[in-house]
Amino acid sequence: MGLLDVLSAADLQYKLIGLAFVVAGLALFTGTAVLVRKRWWCTHGRIAAVAAGVAGALVGIYLLVMQYRAPGLAPSRLPPLPAWVPWAGIVAASVAGVVLGWWSTREYVDSQVKWTALGTRLAAGGLSVTVLFAGVQWWYTQQYQPGTIAAALTVTTELTPASSEGDRSDPHQFEGTIRIENVSDTKVQIVASLYQVTKVTQTARPEIPGVNAVDAERQAVACFLEELAPVTDRECDEPGIREFGGFSSGDPQAQDDWPISRTGRATAVQTLQMGQILGDRSWLEPKEEYQTNVLIHVPEEQAVAGGPFELDTLEMWAWLAVAQGSRLVLQPVPSHSPEMVPQALMSNEEYRDYTQARTDVQAPEREARGSARDSDEVVQETEEVGLGEREALLQELAVSRPQDETAFGVSEPVQTPRFYPHRYTVVEWPIEDLSTVHRLVTGSQVVNAVQVLSMRTYDPLVPAAVLADPSSSALMEYESAGMATCISPARTLEGEDADSEIRRDPTAVCPGTWYSLLDQDGDVANDYERRYQETVDYREEMAGYYGLIQTAAADVLSLTTADEAAAATMPAADYAHPVTSPAFETCEAALEWADVLMSFYVDNPQGAFDMRGAFARHEAEMRGLDDVPDGPSLADGVTAADGLDGYVDSTESVLADCSGTEVPEGTPAAACTQAADAWLGGLRYARDLGGAMREHLAVMQRLDRREITPQQARVQGEPSLDRGAAASSGYDQAVAGARERVEQCR
Repeated sequence: MGLLDVLSAADLQYKLIGLAFVVAGLALFTGTAVLVRKRWWCTHGRIAAVAAGVAGALVGIYLLVMQYRAPGLAPSRLPPLPAWVPWAGIVAASVAGVVLGWWSTREYVDSQVKWTALGTRLAAGGLSVTVLFAGVQWWYTQQYQPGTIAAALTVTTELTPASSEGDRSDPHQFEGTIRIENVSDTKVQIVASLYQVTKVTQTARPEIPGVNAVDAERQAVACFLEELAPVTDRECDEPGIREFGGFSSGDPQAQDDWPISRTGRATAVQTLQMGQILGDRSWLEPKEEYQTNVLIHVPEEQAVAGGPFELDTLEMWAWLAVAQGSRLVLQPVPSHSPEMVPQALMSNEEYRDYTQARTDVQAPEREARGSARDSDEVVQETEEVGLGEREALLQELAVSRPQDETAFGVSEPVQTPRFYPHRYTVVEWPIEDLSTVHRLVTGSQVVNAVQVLSMRTYDPLVPAAVLADPSSSALMEYESAGMATCISPARTLEGEDADSEIRRDPTAVCPGTWYSLLDQDGDVANDYERRYQETVDYREEMAGYYGLIQTAAADVLSLTTADEAAAATMPAADYAHPVTSPAFETCEAALEWADVLMSFYVDNPQGAFDMRGAFARHEAEMRGLDDVPDGPSLADGVTAADGLDGYVDSTESVLADCSGTEVPEGTPAAACTQAADAWLGGLRYARDLGGAMREHLAVMQRLDRREITPQQARVQGEPSLDRGAAASSGYDQAVAGARERVEQCR
C-alpha cells in the first residue's frame, strides 16, 4: 500500500505517508525474516520483534486515528463489525508479536545482541523519529488544518435592462450576470450548478367576504397569518392554506418562512430560462473569480381591459454545490451519465404522507375534535410499500374528484399534498481516492447530483363537475428548478435497472433531502425508517467530511414601470385590528338558520308549506270576508306546523346561545343578540299559530262528521281564530324586528 501511494498518491502529503508505510512494511518484513531464520532468531530475535511490533503498532494507531476522524463507512461495509476493528486488530497483533517474540527467546538471552551495541543505530533511529515527527507536524499543518476549512464562495446575481442601438433599453430584453469568487485559501471544486429565470405575476389580494365588516376583517387577518405555516384549525376559507396533519414529522415545509403579503399575492410563475452556470468538475483557485452573462427575453402579454392590476417581476436564482478541492476531486468521467427521469416514482415516504393525510386529517372523528393537541396524536409510520400499490395510488390521485359537502352545503377543504420532484436529471460522479490508505479508512464514494426541472402537485380546485372530462387529472406539473447533491457509497446508480427505485425516486438517490422520518424526539418507528435514517446520517457525515456545501443567490427586477404602479389602486392594510366579539361567530349560523327555517315553513308563498298563508285564507273564509287570499288549506298549514315542530328545540338552543352572549351595548354585536331574541319571539308566535290551527282543524273535523252544528262550530272555533290572528300579527312584528337587527348586525 505504501509503495502504491509513493508512486501514485494525489498530493505530496499522501506520498510521504505512503513512504512511512513503506518503512513500516520493511521493518515488519525484516522482523519476520529474523524470526523465521533460527540463527538470526537466537541473536537478534528480541530486537527484531520490538522493531516489527513498534512499526505494526504505529500503523494500526495511525489508521485508528484516521478512522476516528473520518465519517462512518456505509452500513454494508463490514457487517456486523465496526469499521475500527481491523485497525485495532493490527495494534493487538503487533503487541502480541512483541510479547511472543520476547518470550520465545528467553533461552537465548545471553546470546542476544545487547542494547549497548546498538547505540549508533539508536541515535540514527532517534533522528529518524525526529524527522518522522517533523513530517507529522507538517502533515497536520498542510493537510489536516486546510481540510477543516470549508469551501467559501461569494455568489452574486444581477438583472439589468439590455441596451440596444443608441443605448436605448429594450423593454423585453434583459441581461443577467452571475459572479462567483473563491474567497477561501484553498481550491474549490464545482460539483454541480444551476440557474433559473422566472417571471412572477402579483395581483391584488381578493377581498374576504364576511357576515359583517368586523368579521371580514378578522378573516383577512386569519388568511394573512395562516399562510405563514400549516395550521391545525383553519379560520380562513381562502384556498392555499395548508393543514398541519398533511405533513410528515420534520418536513421543512411544516416550518417554512415563505413571504406573504396583506395586499397582494403571487398568481402566476413562468419559467423563462434555466441551465448550468459552470460545468461539473470545474474548479476555482484561491481568490479566483468567474463571471457569466445570459440574455433573457421576456415575452409581451396583452393587457386585459378591466382586469385586475398586475405587478410583474423578473427573478434570477443561482445554485452551486461546491467542495473543498484538496479533499473532494471528481473523476474525469461520470459512472452514471446524466439521465432525464421523465416521471418520478412515488416514494414510500410520499405514499405515507398521502395515506396519513387522508386517514388522519380528513377523518370525521378528527374533524370533530379539531383541537391543536390532536396533531400530536397522529401516529405516522413509514413502511416499505410495493411499486404496484404506489402506482395504483398515484393513478387514483390523478383523477379529479368533487369536494365533499356537509349537510349545510359548505365544501370542506381538501388536503393538498406538497410539491414533489416530478421531472429531473441525475448524474453520479465518482470521487478520486486521495490514496490507498485513505480509501482503506473512508471507502470509495460518489457524488449524486439531482437537478429538479419540474415539481408535481395536486390541485384540489379542479373538481370533476367543472371539467368537461370527468377523468381529467388533478395532478399538475409545475415548472420549478432546484438542485440537490449528496455523497453515497460507490456504485449506487451504476448498473441499476431502469425500473429500480433508485433510478426513479429522488429520495432514494439523496435520502433526507425531501423527507425526514425522525419524530420530535429524534427516533424512528421501524426497520425501514432505521435503514433510511442510516443512509441520511451517512450522507450528512460524508458531506461534512468532504466539505460539500450548497450556496445560492438571487436578484429581482420589476417589469412594471413606476407610472403603471402609481396608477393602480391597492386596498388599504391596517396593522391594528379590533378584537372581534364572539357574538358574530356564535350568531352567524344561528340567525341564518332561523331565517331559512321560518321562510320555509311559516312564510313561503311559493312553496308547499305556508302556515301564515293557510291561516289567512281559512280566517277569511270563516269570517265571511269578501276578499279571500290564495293559500294552502288549513290541513296543509297544520302539516307545515308539524314540520316546524321537529326543528323548534334545536333552533331555540342555538338562538339561546347567541342571545346569551355578553356583548357591549350599542355595538353591532348587540344587534346580533337582539336579533336572536326577536327570532325566539317569532318562533314562539309561530308555535302559537300552529297550536291555534290544530285546535281549529279539530273543530272543523267535528263539523264535517256532523257532530256539531255550523253555529256551534263558529262559537267553538272563534277563540282559536282570535289566538291565531294574534299570533300571526305578533309573528309579523317579531320577524320584521329580527331582520332589521340582522341588517344592523351585518
